[in-house]
Amino acid sequence: MTANDSTSTTLPIEAIKQPVLDALQSSSAVILSAPPGAGKSTCLPLWLLQSKRFHQQKIIMLQPRRIAAKSVANRLAQQLGEKVGGTVGYRMRNDSKVSSNTRLEVVTEGILTRLIQHDNELQGIGLIIFDEFHERSIHADLAFALALDVQQGLRDDLTLLLMSATLDNEYLAKFLPQATVLGCEGRSYPIDITYQAANNERNWRQHAISVIRQQANIESGSILVFLPGTADIRFIFNALLGQLANDIDLHALYGDLDIKQQQQAIAKSEMGRRKIVLATNIAETSLTIDGIGMVIDSGYEKVAQFNSDSLINELKQQKISKASAIQRAGRAGRLQAGRCIRLYANEDFQRRVEHSSSEISQADLLPLTIEVASWGVAQYQQLNFLELPRAINEQQNWQALQALEIVDDNNRLTKHGNQVAQLSCHPRFAHMLIKALEVVNKDAALKENPQSLLSLACLLAAMLEERDILQRERAFNESDIRSRLYQLAGTTRRKATSIEYRIIQQARNLATKLSHFHTQRFSLILNDNDWPMEYCGLLIAFAYPERIAMVRNSQTSYLCANGKGANLADNDTLLAEPFLACAVLHSYQQKLQIRLSAPLQEQHIYQYFNAQIIRHDSLSYDQKQQRISSETQTRLGSIILTRQPSQSKLNAEKLTRLWCDYIQRKGLAILKFNALTVNLLSRMRWLNQYFDDLPLPKFADSELLVNIDDWLGPYLFDVKKLSQLQQLNFYDILYNSLTFEQQQLLMHWAPKSYTSPVGREFSYQYNEQPQPKLALPMQQVYGLSSSPSVANGQVAVLLELLSPARRPIQVTQDLARFWQGSYKDVQKDMKSNYPKHFWPDDPANAQATTKLKKHLFKDN
Repeated sequence: MTANDSTSTTLPIEAIKQPVLDALQSSSAVILSAPPGAGKSTCLPLWLLQSKRFHQQKIIMLQPRRIAAKSVANRLAQQLGEKVGGTVGYRMRNDSKVSSNTRLEVVTEGILTRLIQHDNELQGIGLIIFDEFHERSIHADLAFALALDVQQGLRDDLTLLLMSATLDNEYLAKFLPQATVLGCEGRSYPIDITYQAANNERNWRQHAISVIRQQANIESGSILVFLPGTADIRFIFNALLGQLANDIDLHALYGDLDIKQQQQAIAKSEMGRRKIVLATNIAETSLTIDGIGMVIDSGYEKVAQFNSDSLINELKQQKISKASAIQRAGRAGRLQAGRCIRLYANEDFQRRVEHSSSEISQADLLPLTIEVASWGVAQYQQLNFLELPRAINEQQNWQALQALEIVDDNNRLTKHGNQVAQLSCHPRFAHMLIKALEVVNKDAALKENPQSLLSLACLLAAMLEERDILQRERAFNESDIRSRLYQLAGTTRRKATSIEYRIIQQARNLATKLSHFHTQRFSLILNDNDWPMEYCGLLIAFAYPERIAMVRNSQTSYLCANGKGANLADNDTLLAEPFLACAVLHSYQQKLQIRLSAPLQEQHIYQYFNAQIIRHDSLSYDQKQQRISSETQTRLGSIILTRQPSQSKLNAEKLTRLWCDYIQRKGLAILKFNALTVNLLSRMRWLNQYFDDLPLPKFADSELLVNIDDWLGPYLFDVKKLSQLQQLNFYDILYNSLTFEQQQLLMHWAPKSYTSPVGREFSYQYNEQPQPKLALPMQQVYGLSSSPSVANGQVAVLLELLSPARRPIQVTQDLARFWQGSYKDVQKDMKSNYPKHFWPDDPANAQATTKLKKHLFKDN
């Protein structure tokens, strides 16, 4: 085994060959930073194969992407003058080329995790290489944590090598304090970066097409265009067809393409030809695309973010980080000086975050959580994860596994969970497959032909891990997953598309694995006539029990068992189905839209989810009759399966709880407080606002609603109608909720009323203003030299003086000043308008009165 020296001696990594080999000889961990194109993936592994250190041991090299794994394995094997599967092989989901002679295996992330879980001691393996470690996928983080645990607890001779172009060495050193840190400068060519932002960001696609066309006429070499997602690639690809020069080949490059198309995109162009490659961020690292002299960067990417409503990872478009932008530009300078056009402004670039968020902080954690449980730990923090998820996210995922009976209350794998963990698919779908076995064993008809239902389950599991195989236009109005199954069955009469092929291959692998748990082996059936389609809904319900849904008043509207609403499209083929099991929900305009589902038989709900069905008496408020009614309900979560009038007496505790809940939903306005109660509330709220140091409870609406059980609950035990509720004496109820000391404070600091010198009472008006108002006839304050006060004399009230007809004539908070000043003008008007009343010249020393002049002087 001898490497072809001509392929490696000119690579920059050669400059640190001996330090790398020395470090791997003496250290248990090595951290290597090297820029793209330095040769760390395609040169360094060949040294390791020749090293005596690993001569008798296997080397595992982790590549985060399938196309990179194959490309690297092919490149390494080519340099050895061998075919892949000899000394160098690769292993990934549903595809592998290895043999007994293989010493270096290039694997994808899930494979490495499975390898460690299957053989905790990693016997025969001497080195694990984590390539492109900066991408920080969930599986890479997990594999690193597990490998580190193996090294620290079982295999101190195991060596770890972390490689990337942009590693945070200081951060990694905290987890690997004994690691040797090395760096390689790399071979850099100048890159001319320019910015050409679109006038309107919404029209960035059209702007990208315009720039690509323009540069295709200028640039003599090949062009790499970074776009966010496959839909964008297809749109721009179609727009460019027939618009380019004859010597230009147009290629797409993204994960869903078959390997032949991917290889064509990265292969060297034929003599005299050039190419334009439209790629997702799959081309940022690992892959070298020959002949690229220019990069056009849209500045966007699509990232999988977990949606707790839809329970799936949804692709969200976002702006790339500065680190990604630099990586993308670097693709233009791999082999020569190049150019990069960023389709956004320099100011935009400067405002971007330094690094993208890690996957563990935003993606679906359920597959990761079951792997953690499989390792035998009950918390993430028991492993050396580079970053822990938010505590609430971790807790929710453990609870989800508990609900599926995969782990127990202590987060330990159950017997069922052990079987689930052995199937290479999402835990929800693995749970569905194991439950399908139980259905086969219980159903006599299925027991005779178990492979019919099990094949259906395997196909559903494989299909739900891929994107929808229907075209978007058709899929929007056809959520019935059975139409997709019929399409898969059609592949027996025609050539399967690449996605259909992947689904069928994964289904076959699942069938092979699942048959190990059954009494007899079976193979996948692709004849739809043999599939028991009436079980589709049940199988989906096993995977998503919280998304068993029941139709509501509208034919398009459904209520899920978890309490969330979901809607079918107006023309969906499943309209008005009584029950659905929803496999895929998408958030659209703040509503959940049903994208994939199947009809669910009611008998299956009672037969297989009986343990989750609750039968109890329920009180509800009848809005039409405005009274409380009692009924016996059969419920699955939030879904009411049956309801009938209850024969039992109304429970006082439940009655109280229902009224409290109803008032909290509707607000205090439903109680229709009278003026006396409103006055009490105003007094308390005024003190709460301006004298909040007083030991008084808060009487704001929000506080009263929160504490409604305490102050109103004891009075609701026998209230059955809204009219009864509204007739309660709320003044006494609220007043009696105060202690005696609090009642005294209220009386002295915010008295209810003022008694005038003639013995008449007038209510203070408390509001948000710092001074309460007091409205009373001016004649009743004769003889007063100052305004009345509240708050133990600290606050003078605002006097609103009224005419004999009770119309406002003056507002003042300084009565003495009013008597001495503007009273003269008021007196003049009053004498003119009310000549029979007494309007003294010296009101400050006059006698307060309610009488007319003739009676006043007659009495005197």
